[in-house]
Amino acid sequence: MKHSITLFISLLFAFYSQAQQPDAEGSLVKWMSLEEAMKKVETAPRPLLVDFYTDWCGWCKRMMQTTYANPGLAQYINNNFYAVKFDAEGKDTITYLGQKYAPTGTAPRSTHALAAKLLQGKLMYPTTLFLNNFEKEKNEFRYSMLAGGYLDEKKIEPMLVFMLENAFRNASFDDFNAQFQLAFLDTLAEKKYKKLNWLSPVEAFKTPSTKKKKTIVLIGTDWCNTCKIQQRSSFINDTASVYINEHFDLVYFNPELKEDITFKGQVFKNAQQGSFPFHQLSLALTNNNFVLPTTVILDEDMNPIDAVPYFMTQTFLGDVARYYGANIHKTKSWNDFQKAKQKP
Repeated sequence: MKHSITLFISLLFAFYSQAQQPDAEGSLVKWMSLEEAMKKVETAPRPLLVDFYTDWCGWCKRMMQTTYANPGLAQYINNNFYAVKFDAEGKDTITYLGQKYAPTGTAPRSTHALAAKLLQGKLMYPTTLFLNNFEKEKNEFRYSMLAGGYLDEKKIEPMLVFMLENAFRNASFDDFNAQFQLAFLDTLAEKKYKKLNWLSPVEAFKTPSTKKKKTIVLIGTDWCNTCKIQQRSSFINDTASVYINEHFDLVYFNPELKEDITFKGQVFKNAQQGSFPFHQLSLALTNNNFVLPTTVILDEDMNPIDAVPYFMTQTFLGDVARYYGANIHKTKSWNDFQKAKQKP
């Protein structure tokens, strides 16, 4: 299955497609200044993508003409990020998070003080900075990630998904990227994935298993990339998958499902009303904390035990499966379980 996630991105935003005109450098991304982006963040939060460049940097220009000239990729960025072009040797004074920054000198190639700060002194061009989860009360971004050097489509795609879908909450980028490649580019992983017995919520909850297993419910949609990655890669770890298959039934629940679902004697519907156009059961299973993806653990009688939001790596999922599958949660806290695991 050798295809790139750009395929998913392009299909996802096909209905947004308009005739896009490249800028003078060939880019289809709608660039803005950092100050413009920060004004937008305060009223309509989005992650930031900041491209640091210089006038003499050939690879910076090359990235504009290739990576940012890809229509699907550019549309994905335009719809989900505030994209900033930042001249690392610019001469303007810039206000950022309440402080003013100016060039460090008068020479033509003097580094701008804000570039030096945001790049943490690593003056490589191009460098891409990702910022997410701006906390207005603290006047800071909760998460940042630097990527130095030229990024082609294959390199930047997992970074965009990692930032946009908050995968950084439970995973490092290196771990996420490894599973990204596994999920979309590894043909052997595809074969392992197809061997898993995923039930629909309708069939799983209508006729509960007589084997008295616990149940793992993965809540995800077709347009949630981290949902796809978790389903296609986190569950196929050789060690963890054996344990999971022995102790759990697997249910994949798309909350856009239109059918009524009977769960624990109650009928749940997808009314598609108001600001929550998803199935009512997804709220019930997540205790009204609906996030994509969410992994829900049910006991042998289908009672919810826990709901873990955001992307889970193979290791994290394996730990969660053992923690609940072996009923360790009844006698030990999660923190104590993790500490015991780390002891030699």
